[in-house]
Amino acid sequence: MVMDIGFGIWNMWEVWKEGYMDIYTINKASLKTSLLKWVPDYDSAADEYSKAATCFRVGKSYKESKECLMKASENYLQNGSLFHAAKCMDQAIIMSKEMGDTSDMFKLTMKASHYYQQHGSSGSASLLLNKAADMLQQSDPESAIKLLKEASNISGIEDSTGQAMEYTHKVARLLVKLKRYEEAENEIKRQFDLVSEGGPTSNMGRVTVELFLLQLAKDDYVAAKKVLHEYGMQYCEQAEIYMLDSIVNAYSDHDSAQIRKMLNSPFIKHMDVEFAILAKSLADKWAVEPKEQVTNIDNEETESSPADFGGTLC
Repeated sequence: MVMDIGFGIWNMWEVWKEGYMDIYTINKASLKTSLLKWVPDYDSAADEYSKAATCFRVGKSYKESKECLMKASENYLQNGSLFHAAKCMDQAIIMSKEMGDTSDMFKLTMKASHYYQQHGSSGSASLLLNKAADMLQQSDPESAIKLLKEASNISGIEDSTGQAMEYTHKVARLLVKLKRYEEAENEIKRQFDLVSEGGPTSNMGRVTVELFLLQLAKDDYVAAKKVLHEYGMQYCEQAEIYMLDSIVNAYSDHDSAQIRKMLNSPFIKHMDVEFAILAKSLADKWAVEPKEQVTNIDNEETESSPADFGGTLC
């Protein structure tokens, strides 16, 4: 047992010693100029800093590893190697996460994604933005939203509409979690715009239900009906149409029992967790004050009657 511990400590020392020696080598050799060497060897320096970073990471010395990675990135930039500079920043972001220091992750991610794009690797840029957003969504959801929006924009420009829709949907989920329903609605509608640009339609029935729930969350019953008319008949399956139609009719009749039943249906409960929680909160509200949840119910007959609407669906 004592020998094992001693061997482990020796290995740790060897790792640290190698890391320090690499840095020593960098300062004494790669970056040093002379009469016959007018320009520092940035490429070799970057490689040595990367090796040192690996040594520090193995030794769980994440702060030093991050510092070496940032030095490596600087030297790669000096040498015009944008992709490798971005890659080092990518790894530095992970070191920040390991340290529990998320303060500069947003800035590093945006800078690295910019370098990836300059290099022509837009796919790597959007993947990095998505990965960093996943790291930040609990501690800093606002930054996560900004990163995902940027990832969606990059994918849209590169004609990867399916990927853009995925990132946009993640933004919508975060906004629902933050109860920012107007903004979430805009992101959901952007998915429909991307469909019109050639995006996949396979999940748009579920997205339609999500938009429908957002209108109910805003107490806008008429807008919810319009969602069913405009998108439901185009993208939803018959079972989904029946469910949304039943909710519409239950709202118009102030039938709180039916509203709670439909909003607690298995289909709703198996949606993305943020929208399932939203539906449950809507159902719970009707258990308390069923006749005061929707501001536009009593005036909506001026546009179309509930009976006529239901008849067109059945």
